[in-house]
Amino acid sequence: MSRHLARYGVVVIALVVLCSCAVRLGYNTLNFWIPYYLSDYVTLTSSQKQVFGTALDQALANHRRQELPKIHRQLMALQTSLIEPLSYGGVRYYHDVFTRLGQDSAAMLAGPLAAVVKTFSSQQAGEMSRKFEARLNEILTERDPLSAAEKQRKRAARLADRAEDWIGRLSPEQRKLLEELAGYQVEMEPVFVSVWQDFLRNWSQLLATRAQPNLEGRMRALLQDLVAFRYPAKQAELDFYLNRRFELLSRLHHTMTERQQRHLDEKLTSLRKDVAVLINES
Repeated sequence: MSRHLARYGVVVIALVVLCSCAVRLGYNTLNFWIPYYLSDYVTLTSSQKQVFGTALDQALANHRRQELPKIHRQLMALQTSLIEPLSYGGVRYYHDVFTRLGQDSAAMLAGPLAAVVKTFSSQQAGEMSRKFEARLNEILTERDPLSAAEKQRKRAARLADRAEDWIGRLSPEQRKLLEELAGYQVEMEPVFVSVWQDFLRNWSQLLATRAQPNLEGRMRALLQDLVAFRYPAKQAELDFYLNRRFELLSRLHHTMTERQQRHLDEKLTSLRKDVAVLINES
């Protein structure tokens, strides 16, 4: 569910690219991919494309100059911390650190989005709201026939694929832990859906009030809440899920072999070097 829903938030593209193995190519083509994904949900005029493109180029330049050095420093700090298995507190600490970095990225992308949304006609605002809602309904319909056990198996397989990319071949014990995490996520699916439904309602409200003052600030707050998964109506349940996840990831780290530790360190080193190159290209 979350993998598909991430496609809704244009800001999430930047965060996904930073975690990919083609980070430099991906980052340097964000000024193409972000408008491309936006075009799935609203048809812009040529002048609107220019407004958005100009504002996006400036935001990406600011992000490269201001945010990439922060990401580089935290990747280096994480590598140092990973010399020893992370405790529950350590996992939580780095979750909070990288969540804040994601929120900072969201804040920068609020500017270009607000700049173009201000120019929307009523027809464009309606188009975007309808297409967002239709996409969510499509995803829910696709998943509806699946049993909880089927959802857990599929999610566990995806988690295992991602984990093997980062740490190498998994042991049976590690796969069992990921199955447990997948179970937590399936239990939380109704809450995750509620978060996205609430986000879409709030986004539609932003579109309807786009002529009112401080659109950028309101949009920034909404995107930052999405990145942090802040949802007051269900916050206690979300916090409980996160605490379970932190504890499980700490257990997982304590099962890692020296070979897996080296694999993870090499992946993080490659990512950190790519970020350093991007910084120096500015």
